[in-house]
Amino acid sequence: MTRPDKWDIRFIGLAKHVSQWSKDPSTQVGAVIVDQKHRVISLGFNGFARGVRDLAERLENREMKYDMIIHAERNAVLFANAPVDGASVYVWPLLPCAQCAATLIQAGGSEIVAPAADSDRAERWAAQIILARTMFEEAGIKVFELENYPVN
Repeated sequence: MTRPDKWDIRFIGLAKHVSQWSKDPSTQVGAVIVDQKHRVISLGFNGFARGVRDLAERLENREMKYDMIIHAERNAVLFANAPVDGASVYVWPLLPCAQCAATLIQAGGSEIVAPAADSDRAERWAAQIILARTMFEEAGIKVFELENYPVN
């Protein structure tokens, strides 16, 4: 299948929309999990756990934020209303980190679709992206990084 197709555009657009729900001041991430019939199983964005206050001092302290935040991909798996086995996962604005890659693999996702990271994110997240790609490859998960897809 040639990428991107109309479904990729729709679901990446939805992941981008969902990412805007995040209160993270530096990187807003959205994830959409879709079954093989193009039905949305779940949505997720990066944020604190239910009931944990989104205080500015927590969100602006990178170390604290990283310890407290649940990534979009994990939130989407946690809130899935159907099995994730064989599902496609659309992530905005870049590939999942290594821990989210492990979660998606363990949940049974079959493919990951994300825009190619812009130069700033590609540099900042290089080690995580490389590790995630390696894990996906070893687990037999297809990865599609959409080139020329507008990240902004």
